[in-house]
Amino acid sequence: MKKNRIIPVILTAVLLSGCAEKKPSETELIPEGVILSDEPSVKPAETIGTTTALEIPIYSEPSEEASGKAVIAFGGDTTQSDVFAEATSWRSMGYPFEDVRDIFRNADISFVNLETCVSDRGESEKKEGFGFRTPPEYLGVYTEAGIDIVSCANNHTRDYGMDALSDTFKHLTEHGIDYIGAGNNPAEAEKLEIYEKNGIKIGFTAFNMINMDPTWYVTDERAGLNCVDFADSEYYLNLISEYDKRCDVLIVSAHWGVEYTNAITEEQEQFAHLLCDNGADIILGHHSHVLQPIESYNGSMIFYSLGNFLFYKMDDTSGMKAIFEIEIDKNGFVSGKLSPVFITNCKANLIAEDKEMYGEIIELCRSISEPYNVKITENGGIEPVE
Repeated sequence: MKKNRIIPVILTAVLLSGCAEKKPSETELIPEGVILSDEPSVKPAETIGTTTALEIPIYSEPSEEASGKAVIAFGGDTTQSDVFAEATSWRSMGYPFEDVRDIFRNADISFVNLETCVSDRGESEKKEGFGFRTPPEYLGVYTEAGIDIVSCANNHTRDYGMDALSDTFKHLTEHGIDYIGAGNNPAEAEKLEIYEKNGIKIGFTAFNMINMDPTWYVTDERAGLNCVDFADSEYYLNLISEYDKRCDVLIVSAHWGVEYTNAITEEQEQFAHLLCDNGADIILGHHSHVLQPIESYNGSMIFYSLGNFLFYKMDDTSGMKAIFEIEIDKNGFVSGKLSPVFITNCKANLIAEDKEMYGEIIELCRSISEPYNVKITENGGIEPVE
């Protein structure tokens, strides 16, 4: 919770990045190890190894006497559409997250970005290969992994139209998964989801800045996304200030930025700082499909992009990701750790510390975060630099 806030300002009209995606080839769309045919087949998963869990304390259940600290685990973009659902159907609901399940389950709250609608209805509104729809039964993948809350504020939850979007909210509720950033009306889409863990009130809210088609905006008359425009962001910044008063730690999920680049834009950084100045303690960004810097700013922590987590990869570089864990108290961030992950065979594979790719991901996060006042240690520790 921030004790001092600035007066929100209206930014000049600048958009980060729309959905002018280059259509990949058929082989680029298909995750490594998956063969599409009349009889789908999945190769045995590559053995990448395991790694140690978070070195900070893990809390499975709050004790009667509040500990004053809590652990949040989070990952980036996820789906169970198309080939991912096929791969799961040949294994089990536990297969996609089996390497990281304990990290999610042992955390007090676990979060991912749900980059798909969840429905059996509708026709794709996207060009071929870019519409994502997850069959409702495959939400079992998320519940089995211990995911508590997802963001629906992204440019794929509306891929199959209004009915599929409304179905998404219904099926998430049926599976006991909370959602933020979209809803059947503005109050639902803008809502602050509050959890009380170990004596700490932790709030989650989400917004989208990608594919700002007016038909995607939530209104009183139709379901939609909580879309925020840089040119008219005063209302949302005031909302963040209000939400800051309702919880000890405010976590804001942001769908923004430019795809397939580890660099952030000037506008991203500027708006992130405004969010923090108005009360955001932790920002969890996504959309770029690759990792972007972690920044320590004025007591807040900004994860500009969590990258893919269980999602289509254009190449091996976009398959190199991480699962994050942070410990918080009533004042916000205390400590954190990232554990390198690689996407292959439609699975989030933890990488062992003795593997070359482990060091490559750690070094990537270190090099891009160092200019933003964050030190990444050799074992993935996340430390603000004063």
